[in-house]
Amino acid sequence: MTMLQALDEWVGGKLTGEPALRKPPGRVLLAIVSAGVVVWICLQRNLWPSPFGKFAWLDPLLVTLAMILVFVALGLFWAIRTLYVLLADRRWSWWILPAPIVVCTGVAALALLPPQSMLDERAGFETVASDLLRTPGTTRQDFEIGPFDLGFAQATPDGEVYFHDEGSMFLTTVGWVYSPAGESAGFDDFTATHLDGPWYEFRATWRD
Repeated sequence: MTMLQALDEWVGGKLTGEPALRKPPGRVLLAIVSAGVVVWICLQRNLWPSPFGKFAWLDPLLVTLAMILVFVALGLFWAIRTLYVLLADRRWSWWILPAPIVVCTGVAALALLPPQSMLDERAGFETVASDLLRTPGTTRQDFEIGPFDLGFAQATPDGEVYFHDEGSMFLTTVGWVYSPAGESAGFDDFTATHLDGPWYEFRATWRD
């Protein structure tokens, strides 16, 4: 509908006493929702620029909070526009459907597509492990391998390399360990799950 046609309908409504039809959710809303879904998928799959640097922990947290507020605002806007069209104007518009379809597609993609495994970036992890094992006891801090953000990696005198995930919380540490000699004894309250070859995923809870 052109601007001239919209103006003609509005004037016609004024002259006949009939209210002008409300606009359904449109292209602008669809574009914003689509962009929001892409950003949300990137956040959930850690396909995000490296968080390391000043105020590193704020970056993903603030973006997540901002996206939640954006989705709430967009949902309210879509609901108001839709209710006006359906209840006040008593008509149907196909523009009601695209935004919910995009959101449902994003949710389905996160639910059905498995998160990337550490083994998908195995070559990068093995390169770091080899470098660190040349000087046991050394560490490498704040780096990333593919979508994985590592707080630090440390080689032990026993020939193992621990990769500590940046997402570790409070007294619980999660990550991966390169242990060619078999399952690592670990530290504190330690559990390990074998992934493949010398690679294990671990979780450790620090005890007093």
